[in-house]
Amino acid sequence: MNAKNLNLIFENYISRFEQINEPDGANENYKWFAVHNFQEVFDIDAPDFASMLKKACRATENMIDNYMQPFSGLVVMAEKDGEAETIREMFRLLYADDGGDLTVRQQKITTFLASCDELLAKHYPSSHLYKNDQRSAMAYLWFYDPDNNYMCKTTEAQYLANAAEFYEEWGTYAAFRLDVYYRFCDALIDEIRKCPALLAIHRSRFEGHEAEMHPDAQLHILAFDIIYCARTYGLYTGVEIKDISSEDRRLYQQRRDKAIELAGQLAAAEENMMLLQESISEAETLVRNGAAIRHKFFGVGALEDYDGHYLVIRFPGFDTPKKFELTSALGNGFLILDTPSFSTFFEKYGTVLKQAMRIPQQVKSAEAALKPYAAFLD
Repeated sequence: MNAKNLNLIFENYISRFEQINEPDGANENYKWFAVHNFQEVFDIDAPDFASMLKKACRATENMIDNYMQPFSGLVVMAEKDGEAETIREMFRLLYADDGGDLTVRQQKITTFLASCDELLAKHYPSSHLYKNDQRSAMAYLWFYDPDNNYMCKTTEAQYLANAAEFYEEWGTYAAFRLDVYYRFCDALIDEIRKCPALLAIHRSRFEGHEAEMHPDAQLHILAFDIIYCARTYGLYTGVEIKDISSEDRRLYQQRRDKAIELAGQLAAAEENMMLLQESISEAETLVRNGAAIRHKFFGVGALEDYDGHYLVIRFPGFDTPKKFELTSALGNGFLILDTPSFSTFFEKYGTVLKQAMRIPQQVKSAEAALKPYAAFLD
């Protein structure tokens, strides 16, 4: 993200804050009131679901309805015989907990939209109105739980993404990448949190209205407000917006894919290192608790010393003790700890013990390989 450009936009937002939120003018503060009002009204278990949905629609202040009137369409169809329960169940499924899994969330959106299309085909097959899409489904989620969801206005969001030099593409509504759009919004909020002046003026909007506005603890409403206001109110003044070509995006995606691949390799190496450390700790416990040590050729020996790395063992028939590196000796099978739990131990740790001498270098190599690409994981 281009922090310089974003900070210029933040400065312009701050300088025009009073004008943008003039009570008798645009009053963009209405977003926080609307989310609060929607949550006050919406009740999935309302006895009269159709009436409740109508009030919820009004509470959104047309932030969802556009010329296609998707929310109004659901209200109209909920008033038809039997359809209120159908639409109740649609929302119940859309709002079901997904544990933060955006793949599951996108599937919920897809399912919701398919149900919307079925209702539209059933009741208004020739109508050009009432069509729901990715944007409206995301808005329903945002109004219901703005702390964990993001609103999307495609054109405005793409303008800000270009200004911020966010190279990933979230695609069209026909093939939308929810994970990419959420990643963009998360990155925007990271920059917002670094701007004390912006946070301070944002807090000022609540003065005297705390009980009537959504508190926006996670700043998701503010993120959408900046996305929307930046283009609507000309907040790009002084911002140099790079023309991001398709080749730029292609190259960025290649590097990001490589970064993800290398991050996976580092994670696997670190996992092996963790297992190796666990194996050493457990082997040390077995040794110190008196487990007999059996050598593949020399038989059972007596432990004379262990310095945290090397075992010194005396075997019958030899004048001098023999020295073994713990991990390699266990890993290559020359040493066996003569205890019933050793087979379970070796089944769990045998692979990393065999690679013990290489694993630290594998971690270092993976870290070095990822370093030039680390920025593409942000």
